[in-house]
Amino acid sequence: MQAKIYYDKIEAYRDHCLLKVFKRSYEKNSENYDWKDYLPSLIKKPGATEHTRFFNQMPKLWQEYLKGITGKERKSALLLLLDIINDGNEDLCDDAIELANFAGRVDNDNIRQCYQFISKPEIYPEPLELSIDTPQLNYQPDLSVYDGLMAGTPVSGGVMQ
Repeated sequence: MQAKIYYDKIEAYRDHCLLKVFKRSYEKNSENYDWKDYLPSLIKKPGATEHTRFFNQMPKLWQEYLKGITGKERKSALLLLLDIINDGNEDLCDDAIELANFAGRVDNDNIRQCYQFISKPEIYPEPLELSIDTPQLNYQPDLSVYDGLMAGTPVSGGVMQ
């Protein structure tokens, strides 16, 4: 391990590859940490969520949502939150819950659907424009044979359908 210490940050390296950059604080008894770094560990112990130092740094609506759920549901919610963060859409965390709330149902599946809706809008392609005119077909089929089938009248060969 190597550490490069600057006035405002500390960079951690391993084999000359940058692993992490930490903010440097000069305040007495202060700690700088990013709550997103601890999500993978928290997923292993979701019951500890509210008792962590960084819980108050999480998005406000997620704090409220996580307080109201437990067990597998909380673990699933933390996994969803991690997915949103890993997608680079931290700013959409609360928006997904707000949209789910507006839709009338706040649960993990609905929040995921709302997140997908706001983060990856559907793209509708433009209609295809043909470079040449499509020829008009002059085809006029005789559908009276089918009318006869529906009426139960005999068709050629004397067989009724």
